[in-house]
Amino acid sequence: MQRGTAPQRRLGGLVALLVAISVGAAIGFAPTAGAVKTPDVYINGDSVANYKFTPRTIEVRRGRMVKWQWDSIGAHNVTFRKLHKSSITGASENYRLRFKRRGTFKYLCTVHGFRGKVVVKRR
Repeated sequence: MQRGTAPQRRLGGLVALLVAISVGAAIGFAPTAGAVKTPDVYINGDSVANYKFTPRTIEVRRGRMVKWQWDSIGAHNVTFRKLHKSSITGASENYRLRFKRRGTFKYLCTVHGFRGKVVVKRR
């Protein structure tokens, strides 16, 4: 036996769905449709003396794309000299790079000199 009107039952179903999504997100299961991927590495700091990549070292599997993001008063970039890859330099940017081979890849912000590295492991 169903209780309530059709609109009440639909509302109850919607509430149950929202609760399930919230609980799933809290334990690490979030819907993928329309999901926004957060950056893997941030550039942060409030002055030249403490600008940094966070985390400084990131480990990923081969084939994975890494995303850097920053929104700062100062202009920054992400530069891999040995790979001949670089982002544009700006105050509010993001940069993505896919790592197709294993190894340790060092990079820096050529404007301020702070450094980071990507360690790529096998799949």
